[in-house]
Amino acid sequence: MPSTKVYLSGTETAVDPEAARISVFDRGFLYGDSIYETMRTAGGHPVELARHLARLHRSADAIGLVLPWTDDVFATRIAQTHAQTGNPESQIRVIVTRGVGPLMLDPRRSGDPGVVIIAQPLVLPTADAYRCGIAAVIVGLTKTQGSMVDPGIKSGNYLGSIQALRRAIAEGGDDAILCNAAGEIAEGATSNVFFVSAGRIVTPELQGGLLAGITREVVCELAADGGQVVLETRVSPDALRSAEEVFLTSSVRGIMPVTRLDGRTLGDGTAGPTTRGLLARYGGYLARAEAAARSMVGPTGG
Repeated sequence: MPSTKVYLSGTETAVDPEAARISVFDRGFLYGDSIYETMRTAGGHPVELARHLARLHRSADAIGLVLPWTDDVFATRIAQTHAQTGNPESQIRVIVTRGVGPLMLDPRRSGDPGVVIIAQPLVLPTADAYRCGIAAVIVGLTKTQGSMVDPGIKSGNYLGSIQALRRAIAEGGDDAILCNAAGEIAEGATSNVFFVSAGRIVTPELQGGLLAGITREVVCELAADGGQVVLETRVSPDALRSAEEVFLTSSVRGIMPVTRLDGRTLGDGTAGPTTRGLLARYGGYLARAEAAARSMVGPTGG
């Protein structure tokens, strides 16, 4: 039966969520002094695990955190936690905190880093949602507004995105699209942004202050495989509003069409032809990942 399991570093096995405990003095809880990665499985194996772990290393280096495990240990623990859920497929979050310490900011006073792995049933949007898309709102906020957090670090500090999403919901949207300090389009609350203009696929450049998404990278590769070049450039809100098609990318949802932006319907209100083509390629990419995972396991499960 599908379930959610949580593994905590220093324990033998994953436990049910209600049995998972961390200290109230953990710096991830107190200050958002943590990094994380979210991924999904295909064929029971994490999709693009190597890229996720590489980004985890980059985030750790950026905040001066030494990861307590090797990549092999991360991979083993992730696999074990997923296996214990009994889920055909899982959504997995890996969190690394700086550890437990006194009620003060000084990171030198923290203990050993802690790791939390959460595996829960993978729940995807419906086929109708991928066809009809979602409503998004461009908000005049940056993910790290009022802080000094590099948007390229996947940290546990997400208050900026939460505030942006609250504003988008208040304006009738399902998701928020954030701007950078210069007022240019940066990224979604938990996603990267793409659009189609004059038949060309465009996405904000990384130098504009956004997270280098794993699925963003995959979509650029899939577009190239189909003979399409993705233009990475500075994007104004007006350029996005006048786009023929808009879609968001993330590790769990994959490619999510945006069919209503700032209250205006895009096209005929359904995913456009370029988005549909990329959705088909992305589905093939996941099918190949699943087939590769199952071939590694083998028919006997060994």
